[in-house]
Amino acid sequence: MKNAHERFGVLEYTKRMKDTTTRIRVRLDRFIGEAEDGRNGKAHLISVLGGDSDIGAIWAAVVEQNLLTVEAPGIEPLTASLGEDAQCFRGTITIAGRKPIRHLVGISAELARTRPGADAGGRRTILCDNDPTFVLYRIAQRFGLPVVPEWAGWFNEELNRRGAMKPLIGLGCSPVQVSGTKKLFLKWIRSALRQKRIEVPDGNGPVRWRLAHSFFRINENDLEEASRQEIREETSALVKFRLSARPGK
Repeated sequence: MKNAHERFGVLEYTKRMKDTTTRIRVRLDRFIGEAEDGRNGKAHLISVLGGDSDIGAIWAAVVEQNLLTVEAPGIEPLTASLGEDAQCFRGTITIAGRKPIRHLVGISAELARTRPGADAGGRRTILCDNDPTFVLYRIAQRFGLPVVPEWAGWFNEELNRRGAMKPLIGLGCSPVQVSGTKKLFLKWIRSALRQKRIEVPDGNGPVRWRLAHSFFRINENDLEEASRQEIREETSALVKFRLSARPGK
């Protein structure tokens, strides 16, 4: 896919030691974060691609709660960390005819707590997609709410009317933050049923959800183009270094 690398962002980590400064730059294909003070904020999810040593350095930075700088199309440069107790997952993406690409996904502790049954008393839920059906499904899964997909439109309207949902900063996704507790959402459902704004289905049977999965889909052509771009940048940097090292320069 032509110019696919332009849809990737860049995640940069600068490690300063006593006598040296090392700058690590890797490709960023997914990001969820929120701005707190101008260019500073909090990251909830990073998904980065790069070489083995670079990905290892980013992993160490996440574990040590160091600051990372994010630059991406449509996103103002943001400096943030994943915070305390962040989780990291590493793997390898293999493309025929090319060197393997290392992949790292890091998530904040707050995002990790949105999984079903975790932190049932939580007041904030970070979601990677603003699709009404997806939002209702994830909230219901987290808090164990008795809902059906047909209520997605009503729930989305209720969230917006009450100011309980706000957009977050996202790359490759449309993340949102939903505010509310299990007790509050059950109160909304009870009230809506009484007002007949929603109805319980007549028939019995399993509840079937149809959810979009675009957040998890990675286009192999995009990866190949990004890999070629990375090789071009490395080659360009090597040429510049050799020219500057010539005698008389």
